[in-house]
Amino acid sequence: MTNQIKILIGIFVIIIIVGGFFIYNRLFIIPEKPLLPEKPTPETPTIPSEKISPKLSVSIPQKLEIVAYRPFSFEFSIENEQGYPEAKDVNVTLALGETSILVTPNNVNIGPGESQNFKAELNKITPGNFTLYLEIKGKPDISISKSIPLNSQIVIGLDQYHARPSTWRINQRDCPECRTFWSIQTGKFMEDLSKENIKVIIIESPLDDKVMEKINVLVIGGYLNKVVTPTEIKELKNFLNQQGGLFLVGSGSGSVLTERLLFNDLIESLHLLVKINEDDCNIGGRYTKEIIKHDITAEATVLGGILYFGCSLKTEIPLIPLVTYENRTFYAIQYYAKGKIGVMGSFEMLTDARLDKCPFCRKIILNLIKWLATPPTPEEIETLG
Repeated sequence: MTNQIKILIGIFVIIIIVGGFFIYNRLFIIPEKPLLPEKPTPETPTIPSEKISPKLSVSIPQKLEIVAYRPFSFEFSIENEQGYPEAKDVNVTLALGETSILVTPNNVNIGPGESQNFKAELNKITPGNFTLYLEIKGKPDISISKSIPLNSQIVIGLDQYHARPSTWRINQRDCPECRTFWSIQTGKFMEDLSKENIKVIIIESPLDDKVMEKINVLVIGGYLNKVVTPTEIKELKNFLNQQGGLFLVGSGSGSVLTERLLFNDLIESLHLLVKINEDDCNIGGRYTKEIIKHDITAEATVLGGILYFGCSLKTEIPLIPLVTYENRTFYAIQYYAKGKIGVMGSFEMLTDARLDKCPFCRKIILNLIKWLATPPTPEEIETLG
């Protein structure tokens, strides 16, 4: 066999081996990629979308000033603006401070363009500054929080309508400010009330429900010049039955008999067992330590007693004498219906001339005002009423 034939045979064998290997791969080995080219996967088109929740707005009175210890209410509303979906399962919580829950309506539904009104009731709140916390939650994705400042205070009314100008200004005409309470409106009594956040209203009209609903305590008396009418007496009784406080103040040592009689007539109309001692109205100044232990008189022993001027009182049970001197009563208190009454024999004890000489008198009068503004508990009424 020649060399040429050997070369040809070698080439043929190589062709057979390479060809066999190619055929084997095509027939028996699974290719890693498909034989046919892949078709492109179409992309999902992007659709603009936005999750729209109900748009709620809350309307609450901007300024809330309430009278302490008296029932107080206000309304607020929650509105869903037009064009937004329905607010579902809305839960509303309104709390005073961090603990006292006032309103808890649940599962309220507010449609587009609709609103819901709610009412909050507050009772017997200690004077001071507070915060109302409002929280609203619902579906879908509703969460609103709001805080509202709140001010609560005692309000007392000084009855100037039934009073005449004080004796030492009686001959000066055209002096409307010279009424009974003129001498205390800028004095230490008013200063003490202001420091305790106690508001004062000067009453220049007959006593009616519109006047009485604004106050916690009514101060009436002094140099009386007008009769308190039966209609006004009825209003006074209603006021006391609604947890009000009444501070009856006798006239000063310079008063005339008519004024003392008008004061006693007022007291008698209320069926109180107390009267001005008509023959004992010129007390020039007495220090006494005959003081009944009470919250009103708590600091009396520290300051060594009470100095007193003016008229004394005659009292009978259920009145409680707080301060006495040789069987004379100067201050007395009583529970009456659902309210309280305090009686002081002389208006002079509210003037600077007397308060300057009796530091504790300022404190006892302030304590008395606070006591009158606090409704009695049922137990107190049953025990002492």
